[in-house]
Parts: sequence; structure tokens; C-alpha cells
Amino acid sequence: MEFEFENKVLTGIKPGFKVGVITDSQLSPFFWKKMNTFERNLRLACVRMAALKPDVLIFAGDICNIASNCAYKRFMRALEDAFSENKPQFMVIMGNHDYFPAPEIGCLRRKKFVKNTHFPPFWHYVAGGYRFVGASPDCHSLYRGYDKVADALRRELDKAVAASGKRPVTLVTHNAVKNTVYGSDRWGDESLAFLKDYPTVVHISGHLHYSMLDERSLHIGDFISLGAQSTAYVEMDGGMANGSVPPLAHDSAMGYLLEYSLSGITVKRVNMVTGDEEKKNMRLVIPSSLDRDVLEELKLSRPAAGTPEMVAETGLCEIKDGRTYLVFDRGRDDDFVHSYKVVYDTGEVQYYYSDFYRGLTRVSPTVRLQVYRMPKGTYSADVYAVNSAGKVSKSAVHIDDIKVLKKRRYPLEFAPDARYL
Repeated sequence: MEFEFENKVLTGIKPGFKVGVITDSQLSPFFWKKMNTFERNLRLACVRMAALKPDVLIFAGDICNIASNCAYKRFMRALEDAFSENKPQFMVIMGNHDYFPAPEIGCLRRKKFVKNTHFPPFWHYVAGGYRFVGASPDCHSLYRGYDKVADALRRELDKAVAASGKRPVTLVTHNAVKNTVYGSDRWGDESLAFLKDYPTVVHISGHLHYSMLDERSLHIGDFISLGAQSTAYVEMDGGMANGSVPPLAHDSAMGYLLEYSLSGITVKRVNMVTGDEEKKNMRLVIPSSLDRDVLEELKLSRPAAGTPEMVAETGLCEIKDGRTYLVFDRGRDDDFVHSYKVVYDTGEVQYYYSDFYRGLTRVSPTVRLQVYRMPKGTYSADVYAVNSAGKVSKSAVHIDDIKVLKKRRYPLEFAPDARYL
């Protein structure tokens, strides 16, 4: 069968085990004499994960930027070097980039993946009393990557759910279900819509690159969805003045550490740069018994979004190397301030990402926003804080005498040395 799932019971894993989750390394197909940013990020993420001593490591796809033997070898070396001792059970799937360049012959891309990694692209494992199902996409599509494999995946999920009862079943796919986790409204996969029929599924996905520190990346609806971002770089909503790939996006990798016990699953978000757990006060704890009523209760128990505020009343304008910056004390919120709304005296309104995606200990107390897309001239502006729920502060920082010497557009840069091919 083309989409045959490897079924296996993993021995030696007992309740109380830990599962690390990372995704989307997007390693270059080219040979580099020196490691580039994306490979360094992957290696650091593996080292951080190794220090946490997980029993299982899940990688949710997009190993390569373009399917290549070179990228797969670098990926495997990163795993071997970080986990040379006490190796976890690896659960790895392909992503849409692992089928590039398109058009592709899917079975040949899957053979290349298996040959280089020795991992099956489809699997159903039992570990510590929990079931894990992993499914690679069947093609390169960003939006319908599971059309061909959907029937086989449903059959495997039916088996897992029947054997588990109300105990959560962990499903790993590369693409997210449309209109679930943060970013899936834009990049979600419609061919996975059938997951609405599986309330006991805990769905882990990659692909989106949207920040895990935004509460929308933990979605509770017809089932539970956990959106993992990327070890390579963060990319989020379009329409922001400082770009969908914000500054230092390549230095902001995050991952999950999931703790499976007899009482349920505790979801922790871990900064892969610092090794620290982020947002401890907002951990998601998934009960060991799930149904639609429990999902609704769990959804209602999540912390409600507050209203952000700007503490300082005034900021200032700085000009350096001909570039204009708005400088002010950062806003406050019960959660992170997601972005800033800048209202100019001309009526122009712009939104800028804050640096929340870098993690709590790395958020700067002073915000410096480079002005983009404004014509040459002198302005004043009010700056408001916006949280991930879209709530805007009532208070604002006022800045006068904003001198723009030249209209500038945001340069799209995935990383200083990235060849995005």
C-alpha cells in the first residue's frame, strides 16, 4: 500500500514520560563550508531538547527547504550530535517543503526521506499507554496536503481512538487544520477538516511559523490543536509595517515539552534560545479523559484576555544613519503586548510587531520601531499597545517632531545568511 502506517509498541516508556516537539528547520539544499543560521538554530534546539531529557522527540516536518541528500544528512547529524547519549524515540514526518521542488513524484520524495533518515513517513505508535499517529503530507500543497492520504489516516485514527476510549490520541501532521491555531486562517489545510469528528485528538502541527507565545497557537475547539512554529524563523500576519517576518525572527526558536501522565498531558512552551520555559502561568493541562463537554469546559477555563496599557506618556524620535526610529517604554499586559498601533497626525494608521516572539527574558524594556512606508516629512504620532486578542490600550505614548528623511520599505530578510531556495 502506498500509505501504509508502521504500527509498533515502544518499549521502556512508562507513564510520566516527556515528549519534545520542534519543527520546520528548512535546511538549505546547498553545501555550506560554515553552518548557516537555520542549521545553527536546529542544532541549538536539539541541544536544548537533549538537556530536558525527553523520552520522545517529535519533528513535525519541513526538514529541508528543498528535498536534498545534503539537507537530510545535516538534519541527522544534528540529532546524532545532540542526542549521542540517552537517545529518545524519534517520531518524524515530512513537510510540504520536503516535496520541493514541485511538481514532484510523491513516492520518490518519500523514498528519499526514508533512505536518508530511516524514519517511516506514516506511523502509529503506542508509548506509555498513549497512542501517537503521524502522517506526512502526500504532496507539496500548502492548503490541501492530505487529500490522497486522508482515507488511510482516518482508518488509522479510528483504530487509535477505538483502542484509547476517551484517552487523548496525539496526531502529528505538518499542516494545520484551517481556522484552528494562529495562522491557520491564512495557511490552514482544508483536506484535514475531517478532524472535527475526533474530539479526543490532540493535534500537533508545524508549517505556519507563527509564534507559539501567542495564545491563539493553543486552540480548543472540536479537538485540541497545538501550533508549533519553526526553528528557522518566525513569520506571522501580513500588513504589518515592520513586515510579516519581524526583526530578529531568525533568533527566536521555540518548542514544546509535553509531559504525559496518568492524569493527562501538561503542555509547556520552551524557548530554544535560552532553554527557559515561557508563560508558566498559562500552561495548558489536558485531562486524561476527553469528550466535547470536557473540551468546552477546558476552553472556558483558559485565562481571559485583559486590556493592555501604555505606562509612559511621551516618547521620542531618534535618527541614526538616516533612519527614523520611534522610541518609548514598552506597554504592559497580563499576556505579552503583541503589537503597537501607531496613529500619525495625518490620519495614517500602522501596526508594528512588538518583540514578544523572542520570549519574556529577551523582551526589551525600551521599544525602538523603525519607521517604514511614511513619506519624507515631519509628523507627530500616538502609539497604543495591542494584545493577541486584538484589545487596544486606552492610554497612548505621544511622540512629536518625527522627522522622516526618506520613505523606506521593510526589507524581507529570513536570516542574514539565508538562501531561501
